[in-house]
Amino acid sequence: MTRAYSVALMLFVLMFGALFAATSHAWADDGDTAAADRTETSATSPENEPAGLSVLVTPVARQSVDHRVTATGTVAAWREMPIGAEISGLAVIAVDADEGDRVKKGQRLAKLNDALLKAQLAQQKAAIAEAEAALANSQSDLDRANRMSKGILSEQTKDERATLVKTNAAKLDAAKAQLDQLQAQLDQTEILSPTDAVVADRSITLGQVVSSGNELFRLIRDGRLEVAARIAEADLAAVQPGQTVSVIGPSGGRYEGKIRLVAERVDEATRLGTAYVALPPGTPLKMGMFARVEIETGSQVAIAVPQKALVWRDGKAGAFVVEEDGRVVFTPVTITRQAGDAVEISQGLELGQRIVVNGAGLLSDGDRVRAKLAAAGEAEGITP
Repeated sequence: MTRAYSVALMLFVLMFGALFAATSHAWADDGDTAAADRTETSATSPENEPAGLSVLVTPVARQSVDHRVTATGTVAAWREMPIGAEISGLAVIAVDADEGDRVKKGQRLAKLNDALLKAQLAQQKAAIAEAEAALANSQSDLDRANRMSKGILSEQTKDERATLVKTNAAKLDAAKAQLDQLQAQLDQTEILSPTDAVVADRSITLGQVVSSGNELFRLIRDGRLEVAARIAEADLAAVQPGQTVSVIGPSGGRYEGKIRLVAERVDEATRLGTAYVALPPGTPLKMGMFARVEIETGSQVAIAVPQKALVWRDGKAGAFVVEEDGRVVFTPVTITRQAGDAVEISQGLELGQRIVVNGAGLLSDGDRVRAKLAAAGEAEGITP
């Protein structure tokens, strides 16, 4: 009996140990699961979520926006004058002006060979002297005939002498007219500038035989240049003659100009008008150069944001608005116009909203950010 009791006691101890081990393992599993749940909950709570990218923000506000019309155009002459020969068949013996030269009114540009004309002029002067002598002789004969007593010379003879006087007088007039013509042709052998100008082009060369009407030089009257600026029809009403404008050349140099004329006609195909901007004397811009024109047309108080605050998503312009929870929302906007570094907005943003002005290009809709208010000068395009 003692042996049977010992065996039963041993079996009881073994069963109790197995039950205790199983229970302890279950408690350990429950504890691990609870700890994991607590860890996951803590990791996903808003308080422990990483804050994200640091960005500069600025509040949306109304600003004084300068309105500016921007246009492009080509530098051209205020008045171009083609200069040609008025006489044909003569060779060029001197060229006195070249491209870029400034010339005065009456200054010689070129000289044609005048040797033949000078010889003809001398001959014509001799012919005039001969005609004058013939007229004088015939007039003397007529005077003597008129002084003679009646009956000595017939009336027919007197009439013949009177007719000869008239004929010789007509020949003298014709000779003088021929002399004037030759003198005019001689004058035409000197190609002169009709006004103060700058030589824009020279097509004449030494030895060239000119023809009447052929262009030899092209002059810019008074050396004045202007820009024919092409302006959108919507902006034409704000552009007026006399306005001072900025002209920007291909190299970036800025020059002050003044609107001389706004054309009445708008191109039906391009819907562009033309404003002619007079350039100051001595400008380094040349004919044919590309130029940009900026015309300040006033200012207006409107909602404006820095240009760098705008980003493009799916072809639409917008800004990232920072919400109260620190997340950003892409908000499409309607752009009215650009004024320097600022952009005028007509729709999409409300006063007081905070928008990202630095780092917007790195953001996506819904990102969490650490927002810092931009200091003066950091939010370019906004004028307090």
